[in-house]
Amino acid sequence: MLSAAIDIGTNTFHLLIGEIEAGKIKIVYTKTIAVKLGEGGINKREIMPAAYQRGLKALAYFAEVLKKYNITAIKATATAAVRDASNGLSFIQDVYKQSKIHIEIINGQEEALLIYEGTKAAGALENENCLVMDIGGGSVEFILCNEQQVFWKNSYRIGATRLLADFYHHDPIQEQDIHNIHNHFLNTLRDLKQACQAYRPTKLIGTAGAFDSYREIFVARGFIKPIDEVWITLEPLELNDLINEIITSNHQQRSEIEGLIPLRVDMILMASIIVKYIIQELHLEKIIACQYALKEGLLTRQAQ
Repeated sequence: MLSAAIDIGTNTFHLLIGEIEAGKIKIVYTKTIAVKLGEGGINKREIMPAAYQRGLKALAYFAEVLKKYNITAIKATATAAVRDASNGLSFIQDVYKQSKIHIEIINGQEEALLIYEGTKAAGALENENCLVMDIGGGSVEFILCNEQQVFWKNSYRIGATRLLADFYHHDPIQEQDIHNIHNHFLNTLRDLKQACQAYRPTKLIGTAGAFDSYREIFVARGFIKPIDEVWITLEPLELNDLINEIITSNHQQRSEIEGLIPLRVDMILMASIIVKYIIQELHLEKIIACQYALKEGLLTRQAQ
């Protein structure tokens, strides 16, 4: 039976329609809309009027698609931008009035679990311990796990949209700004470092978002062939060079990078600073880019 998952994020809203066959997700329809729900208000704990209307419009569109496919099994979740906003509940109520989509606000711990389930559904997990990282606009989730279980998980309010609002004061970004971001990470991620010392992950799995962008850029540059696999290994040296290129570039230069969609031109800057910090601090040499994340976890859970 077909079911639908809707992931209401800080920057993008995702709709996934599919079914589970032999333990794997068979995708029938997928759509991503760049809503930018957190624009202008993410650190004010408010969904701004223009973003609010964009969100309603996107979900009205999703509702029409769901009618077309005659989908009744729908799971819709909202994460950082809605759960932190003073008018988040009003947004959820207006969505239901307009589109009859019931949205559940989930906390960061539940978000991390769904990301784990999505990563597991992709087949990216093995017996070795790994660190899964999902960089959103409002929050970043870290999950220490293997194929069998989750050892530790947490969610931090250090998403790319928040970092842009707090630290992106110069174009290109200056060393002092990066230093300030690193200090912010140092103070915020202490328990992550302790957990990694305990569980010793051997690889990093980056889900969706920035890692999709890295993958598309590598394809555009001919480093990897266009492939259908939902997860791939990224060459560490090539990734390091790309990350350094992104961090030292200005907005215009990033906008000219083939394979980088407009929505991520500035988001990729902050995401790359996070990725570089994590790789260096935790000495992770094997890097996986996984396309599955929260929405795939939602779809998988419905089949359980």
